[in-house]
Amino acid sequence: MDYIEAKITTTRAGAETLTSVLEDIAQGFAVDDPQDLDDLLAAPSPRWDYVDEDLVARQKRGGAVTVTFYLEEGEQGRLGLEEARKRVQALADQDGSGRLGELAVSWQSVRSQDWENNWKQYYKPFVVGPRLMVRPSWEQAQPAPGQKTLVMDPAGSFGTGSHATTRLCLEALEAMDLAGRRMLDAGCGSGILAAAGLLLGAERAVACDVEPSAMQTAAENLAKNHIDPSRCDLLLGDFLQDKELYRRLAGQYGVITANIVADVLIAMAPALCAWLAPEGDLLLSGIIDQRGDEVLSHYLAQGMAVKNRRSRDGWTLLHLGREV
Repeated sequence: MDYIEAKITTTRAGAETLTSVLEDIAQGFAVDDPQDLDDLLAAPSPRWDYVDEDLVARQKRGGAVTVTFYLEEGEQGRLGLEEARKRVQALADQDGSGRLGELAVSWQSVRSQDWENNWKQYYKPFVVGPRLMVRPSWEQAQPAPGQKTLVMDPAGSFGTGSHATTRLCLEALEAMDLAGRRMLDAGCGSGILAAAGLLLGAERAVACDVEPSAMQTAAENLAKNHIDPSRCDLLLGDFLQDKELYRRLAGQYGVITANIVADVLIAMAPALCAWLAPEGDLLLSGIIDQRGDEVLSHYLAQGMAVKNRRSRDGWTLLHLGREV
């Protein structure tokens, strides 16, 4: 199916008016407001570790608010676009103060195949190490003797394995003897770390995430790798807030992975350290280098010790274990 992509330039106040006036024409709207990044950067306790430099550059340049919506290509979509243009023009005629901004309407045809599939050309098979290779389902690659192939499609969830944070975790898992060990992946995303652990010899895994889409994607990726679903429990929710989920997760794990962001890792420290088996391995990733020491201090306070610490492309992996 192809679509009509319509964009309207306006102001922050105008965006609310436009979405109200056009809500019966479009199924949903995307509002791009440069002020949102200002608000994020000024937040006293931001829940992020990294802001893309291109976004910051665009924010400094300023610019109008843009409201974007999509209509199905065809007669009905074209009629909807024409009706939207009439309503926007009526708003412009009534807006003598300029409160709603320019209200310029532009549109273009967009092929669904372009936005759904073009990104796939950038996701290619790669070798983690002598024991593991990762490939998407639409690519073919021959593994080396003794090398496992992890088939991984990210869909809507983060986690193809190519990002430095995930790659560091995969390399650490590959270097371990996982045979017979129980694994927890806290914040599993696409399920890549849990699936890798099971392929590399872990007996069972528990994977949890706050995003419903992650649960579906993780289940699909486990199936793609012919992993018996009874070997991996997928649990939805935030165990920092959900007491019942916390109770279900509580136990002893030989391996725990958490590839999230620094603030969440800090909040998880008491739980993850309590759940780590005496001889267990705790892998923390998703940490920008500048916050590595900060995260580490919270885990050292819980009785952890550093087994290894690695950095790549500005991101840190902490490989921890119980202090002897």
